[in-house]
Amino acid sequence: MQGTNIRSLIESHGAEGFYHQVCKLLNEGQLRVDDFSYHELADACGVLPELRRLASERESIAGVKQALRESGPGVGTNMFQVITGELIGRKVIEGYEDESGFIGDQLVTVLPSRYRNQKLAGFRALAGPTEVPEGHPYEESTFEEKYVTSLEAKQGRVLSITEELIAFDQTGEINRRAMALGYYLRQERERTIIRAVTDADAGSGQYVYRPNGSGAALYKTDGLHRNWIGSGNTTSSGYSSAVPLADWSDVDTVLSYRATEVIDDRIDGTRRPIIAPAKQMLVPESLRGTARSIVNSTEVSVTSNENETRMANPIQGMLEVLSSPFIDEQGGNALADWYVGDFRRQFVWTEIWPVQTFLQRSESEAAFERDVVLRVKARYFGGISAVDTAYVTKVDGA
Repeated sequence: MQGTNIRSLIESHGAEGFYHQVCKLLNEGQLRVDDFSYHELADACGVLPELRRLASERESIAGVKQALRESGPGVGTNMFQVITGELIGRKVIEGYEDESGFIGDQLVTVLPSRYRNQKLAGFRALAGPTEVPEGHPYEESTFEEKYVTSLEAKQGRVLSITEELIAFDQTGEINRRAMALGYYLRQERERTIIRAVTDADAGSGQYVYRPNGSGAALYKTDGLHRNWIGSGNTTSSGYSSAVPLADWSDVDTVLSYRATEVIDDRIDGTRRPIIAPAKQMLVPESLRGTARSIVNSTEVSVTSNENETRMANPIQGMLEVLSSPFIDEQGGNALADWYVGDFRRQFVWTEIWPVQTFLQRSESEAAFERDVVLRVKARYFGGISAVDTAYVTKVDGA
């Protein structure tokens, strides 16, 4: 947007009206943040009365530090800061909402919340139904109520915009930094989710599964949580060996485990299988190609007595393959382990504050010490919790 257009909008709408008109045009898609020049905006607001002279004379940065001054302090400065804060805030959000390569939201159910460290109730051990003979009363059902506690944290960063960036018309650089701020905020949230889903930090006392308020390992290698296939599983002896991901039969082994070994926790009567169809497979990037090939192949080969038979892939399209470098980052056995289940049914993201941006104007100490025109803060407040153990199975692939 050219400076003359900005001036005409300011003159016709006034300071407050100009702000609302800008937001309206942005919301309707008639303007983009990239259509604005912060330099021209500052000039139109009367904040850069000497900018053209400084630019034409190519004075030093020391001289430019005197540029962002208006002859009559007041509306112009405030309007410039508010409009600039709005534009930069939108670029932060744009960077945060860039979903390229992110899978975190596919692994959790977002649960808006007003409280932190809250109890997440609702899953319980229940006595099963019994046969009721004609004329006889129904038996009273008993249950043991259970709950888990959530754990949230606040994450954020501050972006400072200096006088030089405005005076030398570095609009592109300002927007790039704002988008990077949002992007890295999203990446931190992504890493939090992936490490929680894989229970990567249980060894250091950071638990994603907190039954009755006490932290516990989500994937117990003795198999008691009915979500582990691999070495050490004494609960399901037929699944006590590692299962490297190589072909469709390995996936079929996991599906068989989930169909026979994952059972409910009813109080009385025989515990029974849980209907919990697997929807996703989560793997490190090092196994992404293998996993996609297994799931998407139309045919598989079966060898018996040295005779090879081709048949339709029995698991074709059954699972969505997801991968993340934040699993590879863990190194060691994590490079071979893989996960199958319905992740959104097991993990919730309690969101107290969604991503937010805030503006700090030039009255801060940074304005005097570092010639900062304004600062933008971006943050979120949330956390991930496992509400149960039965819906995702970890497979020891080593």
